[in-house]
Amino acid sequence: MKIVMNISGPSIRPPIRLFVCAVVCLCTGLPLQAATSETLSLGDGLYVFRYGDQQSLFLVGDDRVIATDPISKEAAKDYKAAVKAVTNKPITHVAYTSSFFDRVPGGEELAGQGGEFVAQANCKTNLEATPHPDAVVPTQTYTDKISIDAGDASLDLYYFGQSFGTCLSVMIARPANIMLVHGLVTPPVAKVPDDPALANYYLHNLVPFFVYVEELAAAEGVEQVVGGVAVEDSEPLAPVALITEQRVFWDTLLRIVEAEYNKGTPARAIATKADMTPLQGYAGYDPRQVEIMTRRIYSLYRIGR
Repeated sequence: MKIVMNISGPSIRPPIRLFVCAVVCLCTGLPLQAATSETLSLGDGLYVFRYGDQQSLFLVGDDRVIATDPISKEAAKDYKAAVKAVTNKPITHVAYTSSFFDRVPGGEELAGQGGEFVAQANCKTNLEATPHPDAVVPTQTYTDKISIDAGDASLDLYYFGQSFGTCLSVMIARPANIMLVHGLVTPPVAKVPDDPALANYYLHNLVPFFVYVEELAAAEGVEQVVGGVAVEDSEPLAPVALITEQRVFWDTLLRIVEAEYNKGTPARAIATKADMTPLQGYAGYDPRQVEIMTRRIYSLYRIGR
């Protein structure tokens, strides 16, 4: 196991990296392919576990470990090994950020049959209606807020309505006081979403969601945020101002489409008629991708969702 100290800017605490290589079988008859997992210490008993382009958090408390999304059955095996590399304490709780199939499978491999699986109530409804063979249905749910206690540490979950899916939990790990926002925030910078179809986005509540999260961060004194997607060669943390920057992106894009809708511009013509200059500085900007997004957003103003 290789440990590397990586010193970053003054506003971001330097993470400690532990690299673990894993072999994953694709079960297709093709040769085995190597997947790389990585563990980064954020201090105060909080760690980031990375597997491919996905990442989760785990929090080491007095007598237990609280983990977030297992990611997959294969990832969970590496995830469990990563936890064991830093502590002998058992994983007693797994907190789901969402009910997405690229996040929740693998819970039994991670925490065993005796683990407690915590999620917003809509996640349980989703996984019962459309189950995944490798995903454990939540055993404990909440409506607006819940705190998972681990003695001198805790993981607090908050729900602010439909946003990225129907049950996204915003999490604050304490005492590190670092916020996790999966899907909607991807450090290090504000960016255009990768999926131009915006299939998982509830646009009617998106800007209010960001406002609620900003208010929560301010009220709780949160200064740093981490996402659920790993960006290659980038640190997982960003200043909490990134939440505001990402909200400004969405507010700008929505207003552009709304203005054209009110003018009577056809959906297919918005991308060429409107001034897209305010969006061009965002990471991942692509005119064709944005054109697809404008058509999807057009429906928000046509049918209200």
